[in-house]
Amino acid sequence: MNEDALTQDSIEDAERYVLSSLLYNDFYPAQRIAQGSFIRIMEQYRALDSQSMARLLQEELRSVSEVNMPFNDIGFSNVGTFLRLCFNNYYVDLVNALSFFTALAATLSGAADEQENATYNDLLGSLQNPNIVPGIEMKSMLDASGGMNNYYVISSFLSLVIFEFAHMESSDVVIRRCQNPACGKFFTVKRSDAKYCSFPSPQNPSRLCKDYYPQLLHRKKLKENDLDLLIKNAYGRLYNQKRRHPDRADEVSGLISTLQIEADSKKQEVLNDSMTKKDFETWLKSLTPTKGDDIYE
Repeated sequence: MNEDALTQDSIEDAERYVLSSLLYNDFYPAQRIAQGSFIRIMEQYRALDSQSMARLLQEELRSVSEVNMPFNDIGFSNVGTFLRLCFNNYYVDLVNALSFFTALAATLSGAADEQENATYNDLLGSLQNPNIVPGIEMKSMLDASGGMNNYYVISSFLSLVIFEFAHMESSDVVIRRCQNPACGKFFTVKRSDAKYCSFPSPQNPSRLCKDYYPQLLHRKKLKENDLDLLIKNAYGRLYNQKRRHPDRADEVSGLISTLQIEADSKKQEVLNDSMTKKDFETWLKSLTPTKGDDIYE
């Protein structure tokens, strides 16, 4: 098929090939939108006259030279170059959809960074271009009871993103970014104060972020309080030594300075599990004498 001459019949064969390849068996909606996006592009390009094909190819070759695209051997010379041309534009639609979804979700959740804001503004300015955002077709059908049902035919990843967000705005659903640092996924919720998603936690996939991460924070807080108490006690012992032994004040001041400089980083090592609590206590004891063990006597 790759080297077959580009005819209406060979394009029909190519479309059947695409439909049999883009299956996404584990997620049927992805299969339908992927097939629809690719076939839409093929149908759009096969309907062009020779002059329009030449203009389009010139524009596409210029884009290939300026942007990193999957294929540069594209055109209308045979089925292979035609499919690669269509795939490039299918790829652009997919990338635009992913970029716009991330940027728009971040913007609506109030968690957008500078790059996401820039991406959102760039794409927002191009949404009126029908070549970038294909239209969505609405169809109506009577059901068995005589009622009218409307449904939509969406053949573009980017159009799907815009469609979903437009409907979300008219509902009582809000979008949030999971505040589990290891996750960061976007999720929809009716409670505006929700912080964590209902997806499996990256730290413990058998539990959901909304259940696992608050408990993790609580345990971490208790652990941090325990370490802070150890540091506070170490300071107390050192200042007691300084008062009791003014002749060794400079030496004790050096130990206090070491504690001030290193205590926070050592604590973080324990919190990040790169140092054990026992090793942390041993380090503190190396700086400070324990009660009843006066190193200056």
